[in-house]
Amino acid sequence: MSEEPRAVLAGLRARTIWQAVVASGRRVPDRAALVAADDGGSVQRLTYATLVERARALSAGLASIGVRRGDRVVLWMTNTPEWVVSHLACMRLGAATVPVNTFLKPAEVSYVIAQSGARHLIMVDGFRTLRMPTMLAEICPEFATEDLPGHLISARIPDLRNVVVFNRADDRHDGAFDLAVLEARGRDGGPGAAAARALADRMERQVLGGDLAMVKYTSGSTGFPKGAMLEQGGIVANATLHSRRVGIDGRDVFVSMMPFFHGGGSIWGLMTMLVNGGTLVFTEAFNARLGAELIESERATVMFGVLPAEVARAAIEDGRDLSSLRIAAVPNEEARRVMPNVTFTFVPFGLTETYGPASVTGPDDPPGKQRTTGGRPLPGNEVRVVDPATGLDVPPGAVGEAWVRGNVMRGYWNKPEETARALDADGWLRSEDLVVMDADGYVTYAGRLKLMLKVGGENVSVEEVEKVVVSHEAVDYCGAVGVPDRRKGEVVRAYVVVRPGGHLDADDLRSWLETRLARFKMPRDIVFLDELPRLANGKLDRVGLAGRARDEVAV
Repeated sequence: MSEEPRAVLAGLRARTIWQAVVASGRRVPDRAALVAADDGGSVQRLTYATLVERARALSAGLASIGVRRGDRVVLWMTNTPEWVVSHLACMRLGAATVPVNTFLKPAEVSYVIAQSGARHLIMVDGFRTLRMPTMLAEICPEFATEDLPGHLISARIPDLRNVVVFNRADDRHDGAFDLAVLEARGRDGGPGAAAARALADRMERQVLGGDLAMVKYTSGSTGFPKGAMLEQGGIVANATLHSRRVGIDGRDVFVSMMPFFHGGGSIWGLMTMLVNGGTLVFTEAFNARLGAELIESERATVMFGVLPAEVARAAIEDGRDLSSLRIAAVPNEEARRVMPNVTFTFVPFGLTETYGPASVTGPDDPPGKQRTTGGRPLPGNEVRVVDPATGLDVPPGAVGEAWVRGNVMRGYWNKPEETARALDADGWLRSEDLVVMDADGYVTYAGRLKLMLKVGGENVSVEEVEKVVVSHEAVDYCGAVGVPDRRKGEVVRAYVVVRPGGHLDADDLRSWLETRLARFKMPRDIVFLDELPRLANGKLDRVGLAGRARDEVAV
């Protein structure tokens, strides 16, 4: 690789997220940065000037309660402007956010909070049937009786001190700070406000592009999720470089219903627009009908996310005009009819550990490459294709494991052994994904080396599912596999062996699992067997089990 791409990447990685957003705010202060539709369809608009002002004010409020550079701040919220404002306020202070998947059950949330060593938690008060303060009290019983904000002491989550709630209802908790009050404290004054603003200003000047931006938890091939450490400059670099490759700039209106707790929402989409000064249009949760309405009303030019066929179908049923779109996935002829001006669909290859796309197609690529590959590596990235058995590079056109170097994570939070397995001394990240790279450098995804499923865009570790199922007192063994699903791509199918003398049926096990596994991790099918297929060494025959599942399941 020439030195120029490395220099470009290094220059972008030196920038902070706050610097990038403030620069956009100076260029286009009156342009809409965010157009946010809540779950009821109400729309809120924030200009760049307002977004920067609100984040600056909240950063002072957070500084006043002890948020400091290097702290981890859990964000347990749905897609709202307050998620973005909170995240940017933390970026200004040099604190790292820990986005929590709102589909997780209390035990899973507890693991993320405790493992990250988070000292601060910002959460929404509720969403649909979820009540986050109630769930936190289940995780942390001390929170239920705490009546003084900032003084939480929990045996289960010993590092957590501050809880901040974004209250949309009238209910308040005496042991939590109110997010709106903290923002007002940094904006409007009051006792200590000037000191808090001065402190936040000083902290802003100390933040570097190499500071941690996110600890983003991603399911791995073994056990519970690992927190990938993503740096501020790495996020800025990826957003900038993938925008240039795809052909997106500040004139674009980008519609995304991907959750912010995923890279698909917080790097694709959010940062894609914030580094360019464009407009992000988003929904609080996936809603095909609302998404189609927003594309039409906002004259969106880019659509990204899961289930594009459902958005197209909703648009047709409601008579929507989606002709403003120029970049989007067009999954079928029905979608083509409703999105006639789409000329390009980008296809990426990447993972959380590479800040999302390590490679991506561009509109200047040959049409055949656009349709069948994940593009070439972004500037500054290198991709090797390695034989997992020998560690040697395979020739062009052969399948091997993708190793990526360049814009990759720092490592896994507080997991040195896992970090050492993933990153070698020369900076190569072992992706555990199988790819093919042709003679022109185009990367094509070929499958998974690791025991991972992709369920509706969510990573699911089959070993995590198996461990939870086996923790049931009546279960002796469990083998989990992926099976095809028309809507989600694939879902979990669990094969279960009951302990001798035990009694358990699928409904009882499913009810028990519902309190322990996120919905997307839940087995769609539970099949009871007398024994699981085994290899000669006694290990589970996963290939044989997967073959059985293929024979039994029809799409």
